[in-house]
Amino acid sequence: MKRPFFILGSTLWLLALAFAFLPSWPHIYYRLSPQTSQSLAQTISTTTQPAQDGSEPVPEQSEEQLFVTFGGPQLATPSLDPSLPKENGLIIKTIGVRGKIHQGENWQEILKNGIWQVPGFGTPEDNSQPIILAAHRWGYLNWTNQFRYLNSFYNLPKLNIEDKITINWNQRQYIYKVYQEEISEQITNYSADLILYTCQLWNSPLRIIKYANLTN
Repeated sequence: MKRPFFILGSTLWLLALAFAFLPSWPHIYYRLSPQTSQSLAQTISTTTQPAQDGSEPVPEQSEEQLFVTFGGPQLATPSLDPSLPKENGLIIKTIGVRGKIHQGENWQEILKNGIWQVPGFGTPEDNSQPIILAAHRWGYLNWTNQFRYLNSFYNLPKLNIEDKITINWNQRQYIYKVYQEEISEQITNYSADLILYTCQLWNSPLRIIKYANLTN
């Protein structure tokens, strides 16, 4: 009788250790393979390339689909709010993101600092093209846990349809709502007002992608 209880107890302990160990795995993996973060940054940086060079056309959509994906009629520009931070930022309350939006072509360095606005696309002030924001899921070894929680897209898979996303831009607040999600090697819908994406796994070409429309 003792042996089955011993096996059961040992199994439970191993499961408990595995769950306790799981959050630390990315840090250990990155320490064993220091080039992983940079490799994933390269993967992130190329996700939108087909849209920029025109090699992959945007899928055709019906008039009804376009009305939905562009958020319906043209919405008024939000009022200037001097109480908002002067730095452009992204807030996603449901997954704990609250970070500065960094702009520029040097993705190698920008992704080390958090959230990157992919150049060549739209801004909240000009949504003739989607705003595209990307970030690491696990980040870098020198990131603190607090910085990682606020600036990474680790919890992006938990962002659900109908969840809201806030962008503070030039002291105006823009609210978006998620309407579509996918796991793909490339962005497939450039009709959204806002697109967020990150890598799915450490060594996978797949990205987690969320599409949202402006609501205010």
